Amino acid sequence: MLPLDNLRLKDVEKGFMSSKCAFAIFSTESRTVYKDYQSLELACNSQAELDSWKASLLRAGVFPENVAENGHKDLTDPQLERQVETLLSLVDSYMNIIFKTIKDLMPKTIMHLLINSVKEFIRSELLVQLCAQGDCAVLMDKSPEQSQRWQEVQPKQAALQEALRIIAEIDTFMRGPPPTAPGDSSGMQTTPHAAHT
Repeated sequence: MLPLDNLRLKDVEKGFMSSKCAFAIFSTESRTVYKDYQSLELACNSQAELDSWKASLLRAGVFPENVAENGHKDLTDPQLERQVETLLSLVDSYMNIIFKTIKDLMPKTIMHLLINSVKEFIRSELLVQLCAQGDCAVLMDKSPEQSQRWQEVQPKQAALQEALRIIAEIDTFMRGPPPTAPGDSSGMQTTPHAAHT
């Protein structure tokens, strides 16, 4: 069985006359990989087969060259490191915004779905069941308590209407007749002048 500890995967450049995709497996501790071989070079007929091999080896724990087991590349370029840090910061900010948005929208979405479900139930099922159980006129009749309350309120309503009528009459009396427009002599009384002798 081939031990997979400290094994890495690297791409191998194609030959001038070769059309196959190749890759190599080597050890980071400079030990032999298989028997007396320091590395194993394997070739595939297509890029799809190469990707499948790489995915299988990655699941087995054989990572690509210059990639640590935690999935981060060994960066040596300071500018590239700053770009990666900036990108990670932007991704974290974006994920925080998404989390906050989902946290705010989830209760509203739940209430929206509940209210729509209740409305649909009332419209399609509850109303039909109520109409099927009895006469709609009986369902719309007032209860004895409501009838008694209505009889108690009727005298108060009549008294309030009478009070409003009296207030309107007093207001009209206090304001007097409407004023006449300037230059309008239709409402003015003429006084006869005495004849001079």
